[in-house]
Formats: sequence, C-alpha cells, structure tokens
Amino acid sequence: METTPGTKNKLYRSGFRIIKSGASMRTPGRIKGGEQRRDGDADPAILHKSHSWRILSDTVAVKRMDRSSFIHHEMAVPVAIRPFFGLETMSLGEKRPVGLSFGVIEYQAYFEMLIEKNPRTRLVWKSDLQNLIQDWFPAWTAFFRSHAESDDTAPEMKIKKTRSPSKFLLFFEEVKRSSTSLELLKTYSREELKDTFQITDAIIRNGIHVPRDTSSVWLFVTEERSPDGLSFRNHFDGQVLQLEGQFKGRIGGLITNHESEGNEIVVLYRRKKRDSGFRYVGRFSCHTHTPGQFIGDLARFILFPQDVIPDGDLGLAKAGVITGTRRGSNPNEMEMDPAIRNRTIRVHGDTCAVCGFNFSEKYGRFGEGYIEVHCGEPSSRGEVDPVTKCVPVCSNCHRMIHRAEPKLTIEELKKIVH
Repeated sequence: METTPGTKNKLYRSGFRIIKSGASMRTPGRIKGGEQRRDGDADPAILHKSHSWRILSDTVAVKRMDRSSFIHHEMAVPVAIRPFFGLETMSLGEKRPVGLSFGVIEYQAYFEMLIEKNPRTRLVWKSDLQNLIQDWFPAWTAFFRSHAESDDTAPEMKIKKTRSPSKFLLFFEEVKRSSTSLELLKTYSREELKDTFQITDAIIRNGIHVPRDTSSVWLFVTEERSPDGLSFRNHFDGQVLQLEGQFKGRIGGLITNHESEGNEIVVLYRRKKRDSGFRYVGRFSCHTHTPGQFIGDLARFILFPQDVIPDGDLGLAKAGVITGTRRGSNPNEMEMDPAIRNRTIRVHGDTCAVCGFNFSEKYGRFGEGYIEVHCGEPSSRGEVDPVTKCVPVCSNCHRMIHRAEPKLTIEELKKIVH
C-alpha cells in the first residue's frame, strides 16, 4: 500500500521510519556515490533533510554551520527537525535547558521558542562554547563577520543523542574541498592535477573523477555538438552547463546526489579535444537530470555555476569582479550573482513570471535551464531575498522592466502583457 506524504510525516514525528519493501536495515552513514538509485529517490543515508540540517539516524543530526553559529552563538531549528530533539510540544516563550558535551566538558545551552509573528525555535549556547568554536575555526569566524550568506564548504556540527533527552554530544567536521586548491579560470593539464592532488590511479583519464579524501566530484567536460549539428551535447555559456554522457547508476548519482552527499561538483572545461588542458570554471550545482530511456541512450544534466558569470563574447569572469559584491546595493548587479540566480530558479522555476514563456518548451534541449532573473529593491542592509524579491523572467520581459524609469513592477508589466 502506498503511503501518502502527509502520513509519512505523521509517522516520522511519531518515531516510525518508512522502509521500502525488500529493503534491508543498515546502519545509516555517508554514501560516497556508492549505491544505484532512481533519479528522485531519497538518499538512503539521510532519514530527513531540511534547510542546512540532515538527520542521519534516530540518534545523529548534522547542521552546516553559518553566520549564526560563528557570530551569534545560536542556530535555528526548522519545524521538520524539531521531532529529533523532542520539541513538538514547546510553547511560545518556553526555554528548555540542555547540556552540549564536547570532549570531557559539558556546555550549558537551551532550546527556545521565540514569541514572534511567525514563531521559530532556536538552540542557544553561552560564550564558553562560542569561544571554543571561534578558536577552533578562526578563518571561518573572520569570514562570517563580513559575510551574511551561507557557504556550503563551512564546517558541520554533528549532534548525537545520549540516554538523557536533555544531553547531547557535539562533534565538528571540517569538509575538505579540492576547489580551495584550484585557481579559478586557470587551465590545468591532467598531469598537473595528478601532481597537485597526488593522484596515482589512471581513472583521472575518464570524464568523472572523485579525488581521494575529498568531498569533491570532478567533471572533465569537452564541448561537443550533437550529431545533427543543431545543438550541443556539452556546452557552457557562463550561465548554464548542458552535459550529456553515459552517466548511469552510481556514476550518475555522484552528480544528481552531490548536495545530499555533501559533495561539491568541480568542472574542468575545454572547447576542443586538441586544447592543451582544461579550464577550471568553478563549482556547480545540479539543476535537472534526464536519464536515458533505453540502453545506449545518453543521460542529460543541466548544471548551474556558482563562481563565474558571462563576460562579453563567450568569455567568463569571476563572480563579484564585474557585478560587485553580493551585498551590493544595486539590483542590476545582484541579478548576475550566481547564488541569487540559482536560488531564484530553484524556488520559482525557469518559466517567465510575467508572460509564461519557457525556453526549453520553445527551443527544446538547447533552451533547457536558460532564463534571466529580476530582483526587486534590496533591504536596508543591501541584501535581497531570492524567495520574496526575485523572479525568473524571459529576456523580452526583463528588457521592458528595465526600460521604464522607475522600473516597472512584475504586476505592472503583467497588466500590459495581458
């Protein structure tokens, strides 16, 4: 019998776990691209995921640390994560003291439900634990003093239950990313990469490689036209990477599940096979995956860049060099920011919010993933929320919005179009 999502959530909150028929019980743990799964299946190593939290088992939760963790000695606990800590019955204004043990020292903390228009729960600790975190990670503390946005390479805090419901064990894990040892937009030969990362096996000759002891997946991409000559199998225009290949089973899972498995995707790109090396064009996130229907069919991926933007004719530039900082006050600059663009498309899709135009519906595979982003006015702190302030728009509608002075709102342009 199929279980509805609502029933699954109710069972989860009650402490039950849904196991597929024929599945075996196994100890949850991080999968390094290991198991074959259908696209869209949940990662079997993760029981639940919400925002920057992951529930790995009945007793272990992991939180990607952010500005609040390093600067404000607290972290938000999403509604979906509250059952892990037994917080379903908390009332407004209530505080529940807990002990957080790191090594042999226990630090005092508390869960609190704030009295706000939209009540939220947070875990707060005192200055002694905060000093420990800042001493352990001085570079990350300095980073978050001047950056409000999260970073997927930040350390993780692992929280493990004990026999006492009010006491937890803490562990800190710093993720090793190969991207920190690569220079953006520099060209590397495979031999240079082998020397830099001390790679001894021959698998680096393939199109996908996972460097040992890192949380990285390398994609070696060579631009290639399709047999009909009308579109690309592999192509990157600075905003969208279209990739096709025999990426099946666990190999395809390395790409589609990279976020849930805690891996970054590193793309090394070249225009022609005879080029001397591959240009490092930064980190990417997987947007969509279309598996092949028959044996021999190519799987197709759409990926978005995180570190580069288009610059002139087929050129690339480091994000922030041309567009200004992410926290700049100019919405025109923010519209080119990869993080804002990716988040907007992930939340709102890639169909124009004004006229309903979709590039892939009109142009087929050649238009997959392509759309522009329009941002409203930033907050007083110079920040913009992609969820509430940004929308996807087609090129024509975007040009019309910016043609007026002051700029048209989305609703104003909708009235004109319709």
